[in-house]
Amino acid sequence: MIKNILFDFGAVLIPIQEEKTRKAFKELGAQENLAQQTELFQKLERGEISSDEFLGTLQGFFFRKTILKKDLAKAWNALCDSAIPSDNIRLIKRMAKEYSCFLLSNTNTLHLDKIKNNSGRFSYHQFMKCFKACYLSHEMKTRKPEEAFYERVLLEQDLKAEECLFIDDREENIEAAAALGLKTWCFDPKKDNILKLKKKLEEFA
Repeated sequence: MIKNILFDFGAVLIPIQEEKTRKAFKELGAQENLAQQTELFQKLERGEISSDEFLGTLQGFFFRKTILKKDLAKAWNALCDSAIPSDNIRLIKRMAKEYSCFLLSNTNTLHLDKIKNNSGRFSYHQFMKCFKACYLSHEMKTRKPEEAFYERVLLEQDLKAEECLFIDDREENIEAAAALGLKTWCFDPKKDNILKLKKKLEEFA
């Protein structure tokens, strides 16, 4: 029986368009090797480097060395250039009356600040208040799909894995959660609708 719902944020509860950031970086004159800097991106997500350090390092991957950090930040945030959908906020409010809801996100302060500004501080805080707890990678110093991420959530919240439904759009994150015994929904933003969550939960009844 599902008692707890663990939500990913990007692509599940808020639209993400990674191609917008790729396009913005290209327009700023990004070098081809920028796309291979996964380790740098993950350091930001783990909170191992500050936003300012990240943007400073990023400057080295552009042909134009005088590029401004504020322009890089704007390009980096282009992928999350929308507000949290009001229907999704209402959904979480409803679900929180029946289940313990948690937010589990690989994210960084640059993206969160952008989402907060887009959504408005009131709506953003109303949304966050719906969750019993929020686990953000840059605060935890670990990220999905690392086992430590999930184990900390289960331990701190005293959750039984088999009573949890974890929703994420990344297959590697889903596989890691399933390996620990969590029920999972590999969410496809191109065809799935989070507003159909109630119907999805019937599959685990």
